[in-house]
Amino acid sequence: MKNKMYLMIFYSDGRSRNIGIDLIRAAKMATALVVLCMVILIGTVAYNFYQLSDVRTLYSVAVQENAAEETKIKGQLVALEDFEEKISFFLGGVLEQQASGAMGGGEELNPVLENDLESASESSTIRRTTKNYDSQTPDQRVDWLKIRLAELAELALAKKNILDYTPSIMPTSGYTTSRFGWRRSPFTGQRHFHRGLDIVNKLGTPVKATANGKVVFAGKKQFWGNTVWVMHRDGIISKYGHMSEFEVAMGDKIKRGQVIGKIGMSGRTTGPHLHYQIEIGDKALDPMQFVIQESYN
Repeated sequence: MKNKMYLMIFYSDGRSRNIGIDLIRAAKMATALVVLCMVILIGTVAYNFYQLSDVRTLYSVAVQENAAEETKIKGQLVALEDFEEKISFFLGGVLEQQASGAMGGGEELNPVLENDLESASESSTIRRTTKNYDSQTPDQRVDWLKIRLAELAELALAKKNILDYTPSIMPTSGYTTSRFGWRRSPFTGQRHFHRGLDIVNKLGTPVKATANGKVVFAGKKQFWGNTVWVMHRDGIISKYGHMSEFEVAMGDKIKRGQVIGKIGMSGRTTGPHLHYQIEIGDKALDPMQFVIQESYN
């Protein structure tokens, strides 16, 4: 009796009725109803959270993909800007300023200066001036490049002979161990300015001329070992050192891509590699600022 509650109902015709309510049963039903509601609520929240997590994951993936695409586009834009600077560099600018004679297609010979592979300072080098694009938006940079590359295309057609006689490819395949710039000399341990590129590969790997020109030296030199020097245009000389053998002779007219020798370890060297150097007069330039086609064929 203690666990029951009675409800008395009176009707209009004088009748009455008692209804007994089981409190424990009612409490259980109420608890079950509350639990059911809680389960439904938690399930709804969990489902929405899962949906939200899925949306966040998709959003994160989209952001990463967009960032990767943006990085790729920026990289391509920088490559185009670098290409523009190199072509401009070939067709004018510093080369015209440093030239000691008119365009001769590799015919005219200037005095060839015998320089070492390293120097104590940068005073005997020329560096390409690069533009600062930080103040421009990507759209502005693209619009400017479209106009500039169209101008350069016309100029290149008009000055095709200049490009033919300008170094623009890698001289050999392999791994570049020392670039143009300051380094610790492997022989003296002192800091010296390396005036070219050291490209390592196995003995006998072909070495190719990087542009049309005329061989102005083919023989042995101190430090360089078996070396070939090629005069191109406006005093530009490409030098190839430490070769095991050379396949051209002084006075030969050669074409870009022609094999002129093979990688060796003659002269002062610690192993088989090619030392590749570009000079105008007695001033060295970074060979990589000439390279348009970096892959070697």
